[in-house]
Amino acid sequence: MKLTWDHHNSILQLSGSLFHYYGLERGHGTDRDVDAWLRRTRPRCVISLLIDAMGISIMAKHLPEDSFLRTHLLKEITTVFPPTTAAATTSYRSGYSPAETGWLGWNQYFPEKDDELILFFSRGMYSGIHYEPEFVRSVLPVKAIDECLMEQGFRADAVWPGWSEHNGCDTFEQLLAKTLELSRENDFLYVYWDVLDTLMHEHGTDEAIIRDTLRDYDQKIAAFARQLSADTVLLVTADHSQINTRPYDLGKDEELCACLKGAPAIEQRAVSFRVKDDMKETFAKLFAERFPDDFVLLEPAEAMELFGEGTPHARTKEFLGDFLAVAISDLQLDYHRARVMKGNHAGFLAEERMIPVILYPKP
Repeated sequence: MKLTWDHHNSILQLSGSLFHYYGLERGHGTDRDVDAWLRRTRPRCVISLLIDAMGISIMAKHLPEDSFLRTHLLKEITTVFPPTTAAATTSYRSGYSPAETGWLGWNQYFPEKDDELILFFSRGMYSGIHYEPEFVRSVLPVKAIDECLMEQGFRADAVWPGWSEHNGCDTFEQLLAKTLELSRENDFLYVYWDVLDTLMHEHGTDEAIIRDTLRDYDQKIAAFARQLSADTVLLVTADHSQINTRPYDLGKDEELCACLKGAPAIEQRAVSFRVKDDMKETFAKLFAERFPDDFVLLEPAEAMELFGEGTPHARTKEFLGDFLAVAISDLQLDYHRARVMKGNHAGFLAEERMIPVILYPKP
């Protein structure tokens, strides 16, 4: 089965429009509709609010058609592959594809540590070992748009959930209040919120808590938008969506695990395997027998195309291991995890990949 990804109507062109507006360019083009909106409004300040996992499928499921976010929806676009936070937010903030940044997913295998490291934390996924805080960023350096803008003399900042030491906010209401305050003195703000994603991992995508949370966000964003000054605009998007998933406990599959050099990496629905040299054919055969309708198993050369265009980072292909398994159903591969995620993402389904472009004022 041939897997292809739309790299030309994506979050990278959305990012390109933001860079372009401030006179900076990236190599993946721009979104013409967003370009036109920015030319028309000529804002002093652009606020980019990214709500983790608020994809099109989640909005359609839980928000009425007359909600603020749906009435201000310009269009649907794809995120990057895999549709997951580490890859997508890094690409959105930097303007480069996952292939270029080397940020492919939640955890990746680094042979110099002989460990699968969670990229955001430089911590072993399974070992729990804490490495030097800046290790991952020293190997995979990326520069975010707010940093790039400040280097060019613009006033730019970012607002985060409460875990951040810089502009951390404990509630969504606090996040918007801080953003409103900073919008008066900045040219650009990147604003990120992650609670919706966490809730869906815990509860799945259908529960009332998801509906109520998203509708609360919708009402608060509507009130927030009305408070913005006339020279400030708001762009709302997401890094990916989510689906309800079924678990497969890979860690208990002794026959498959006997083929591996170590633990799998990247994501549960975009899974990198390092396989023993004399077991590659056996592994591919066993994997195909177990998951004929759930995963497509790709070799690194095939998989590279999914991660985007541009000159790949020197280590991108290495991080893919010997095989990459891409989910084409609702199945996910769990490996020695303390909890099973009821909702997840990072696979190939349209329900995971489609994200919104929401603009205020409306074009």
